[in-house]
Amino acid sequence: MSTPASQKHKSFFVAAAPLFLVLFIDSMGLGLVFPILNALVIDPHAHFISSNLSSNARNLLFGFTISIYMFCWFFGAAFLGDLSDQIGRKKSLMICLVGACGGYLASALAVVINSYLLLLIGRIIAGFTAGSQSIAQAAIVDISEPEHKARNLGLILFFSSLGFIVGPMIGGILSTSAILPWFNYAVPFYFAALISLVNAALLGWIFKETFLRTKKLHLKLHYALQIFADAFKNEKIKDLSIIMLVLIFGWSGIYSFISMYLLEVYQFSSLQTGFYMGLMGVGFGIGTLLVDPLTKRSSLKQCMIVYTFIAAAGTTLTILAPSVTYIWVYDVFIGIAMAIAYSTILTLFSNQVDSRSQGWVMGITGAVMAFAFGLNGLLTGILANFSPATPLIVAIISLILSAILMKYLFNDKIPLPVTE
Repeated sequence: MSTPASQKHKSFFVAAAPLFLVLFIDSMGLGLVFPILNALVIDPHAHFISSNLSSNARNLLFGFTISIYMFCWFFGAAFLGDLSDQIGRKKSLMICLVGACGGYLASALAVVINSYLLLLIGRIIAGFTAGSQSIAQAAIVDISEPEHKARNLGLILFFSSLGFIVGPMIGGILSTSAILPWFNYAVPFYFAALISLVNAALLGWIFKETFLRTKKLHLKLHYALQIFADAFKNEKIKDLSIIMLVLIFGWSGIYSFISMYLLEVYQFSSLQTGFYMGLMGVGFGIGTLLVDPLTKRSSLKQCMIVYTFIAAAGTTLTILAPSVTYIWVYDVFIGIAMAIAYSTILTLFSNQVDSRSQGWVMGITGAVMAFAFGLNGLLTGILANFSPATPLIVAIISLILSAILMKYLFNDKIPLPVTE
C-alpha cells in the first residue's frame, strides 16, 4: 500500500511529466535545426537557395536565420513569462506549444516549396513561442515540495540536456534519405510539430493550473528590454551580467557555427553533424552531474574560470586537429566544460538575491543568453566570410575574456543575502 509520501512523489511526476516534455522539446527544437539549417543554407547542393548565391551571402543568411530565432526568443520569453503571471501557466504553455507546432509546420512547408522567406517566418514563430521553457520552470517550482526543490531543479537541467542530445541526432537521422527513402529535410520539422501537438494534448489532459490570475491583463511588449537593462543596472548582478554576456557570446559561437565549420572543413553530412552535436549534448549532460561534487571542492568562481578555459582549449584543439578522429574526442570535453561553466555562473546569479527574487534573476539570465545568441548570429555570420574557423576563433577569445573578467571583475566575497 502506498504511503502519503510516495503518493506525493508519484503525483508530482504525473503532474510534471508534460512540463519536463516542454523543456525537452524546447532544447530539442533548438538543437534539431542546426544540422538541417546548415545543409539547407550553406550547402549549394541542397538547392534550397539559388545556386547563384555566393558563399559569403550564404554565411550571412545562416547567421541571420539563427539570430532572428534567438532575438524572437529574447522578446517572447519575457513577454510570455509575464503573461503567465497574469493568465496562468497552463494557458501560456498552450499558446507556446501550439505556436511552436505552427512554426515547425511552416518550416517544413518552406523546405517542401523551397521558400527561404517561409522558413524565416517559421523560425520567427518558433522563436517567439520558445518562451515555454521559463514558464515550465516556474510551474515546476510551483508544484515542488520545499524539500524536493533542489532535486526538481536538477531534473529541469537534465531534461534540457536530454533535448540537446536527442535534437541534433533526430535532425540528422530524419533528414537522411539513405536511411529511409522518404526521409528528407522537412521530416524533422514535421516530427517536432507532432511532438509539440502531443505535448499540448498531454498538458491539457494532465496538468492542473499552478498559478491563479491575480491581476488585470496588461501586455508589455517592451518587457524584454526592461529585463535586459535591469541586468546591467542592478548593483548585485551587473558584473555577473557582463561576464555572462561575454561567456554566452563565446558558447553560442561554438554551438551555432560548429556545423558550418564541419561542413566546410570535413564535408560532414547532416547525419554526421547531428551525431557530433548530439555527442556534445552528452558531454553537457555529464557536466551537469559533475557540478555538485566539483563545487564541494572548489569555489563556484574557480570552477567557472577553470572550465571556461578548458572549453576554450577544446575548441582551439578542434581547429588544430590533425585529423577528423580527434575532433570527436574534443567534442565531449567542450560539452562537459561548458555545462560546468554555465551551471556555476547561474548559481552565482542565484546567490546574489534572496528567495523572493529567484524568478526575476533567472529571467535576467535567460534574457542575457538569448540576446548573446542573437548578437553572435549577426556578427559571426559576417566574420565567417573570412574563413570557416573565424567564428570559432572569436568564440575562443570570448570564452577566455569571460574567464579573465570573472577573475578580476567579480567579487565573490560579498556576503550572501539572507533567504526567508
